[in-house]
Amino acid sequence: MFRKTPGFRVFFWIFTVTIGGFIFLPLLWMINTALKPAAETFTLDFFTGTKTMENFAHIVTDGKIMRYLRNSLLVSFGSSLMATIVCAFAAYSFSKFRYRGRKLVMGLFMMSQAFPQAILLLSIYVLMQKTGLLGSYWALLISYVVFTLPVGTWTLKSYFDQLPDSLIESARIDGAGNLKIMFQIVFPITVPGMISIAIYGFVWSWNDLLYSMTLVTDATKRTLASGLVMTFLGEASTNWGYMMAASIVAAIPVTIVFVFLQRYFIQGLTAGAVKG
Repeated sequence: MFRKTPGFRVFFWIFTVTIGGFIFLPLLWMINTALKPAAETFTLDFFTGTKTMENFAHIVTDGKIMRYLRNSLLVSFGSSLMATIVCAFAAYSFSKFRYRGRKLVMGLFMMSQAFPQAILLLSIYVLMQKTGLLGSYWALLISYVVFTLPVGTWTLKSYFDQLPDSLIESARIDGAGNLKIMFQIVFPITVPGMISIAIYGFVWSWNDLLYSMTLVTDATKRTLASGLVMTFLGEASTNWGYMMAASIVAAIPVTIVFVFLQRYFIQGLTAGAVKG
């Protein structure tokens, strides 16, 4: 049995405090800056000086910021729903059907993960321009589905692989078609896995900056990430108090989604990670 020596305990606590500092210090600094008056933004006090809710009040009463928030919710929930549906059908096809080219398509799904997002943006931008979708929400929705598809499909495929084929064969004997089997038997059983993919897609689209700034340039259609950058970051000056307060507000929806659905997220990932 491994014995924890004094040296190991010292190393463990130093390592824990160091990692904790890297993780929590930026968060605490952001909260501290959001609570400072504009005149004290660059003072070195840490939760000891004057505190105010003025920055938060400005953010929640700013119609432009709330419009960005609404746009982000629309795009993130929409892309999450679309990605989950597409991943579910693709994963079920790969798991329960055998057809020519199946392994090739599965391999291409994973190969797409090897390309940097900035490289793929070049082809996606041209594609959206050719199809007339550039500047619309559809450009973002399709892009986010594309990036969620490889991880989501392979995760759900591992999940579907655990379902016994006898269950599906019994349903077919009873006269159920493929769609009825998927919607009434298979998908209800795999809800945790599908929720984990929905959360993954939501967080990915919510945090995206590169694609939202490139594919949508209309100020009224900007999402929260790109809207905050264009609003508070300038060449001459930057209002860090407003920026930090807006960042905290932007983190609330993702935090709420994860807190309430984390058990499904963990259950879905762990179940999909083990092939029975």
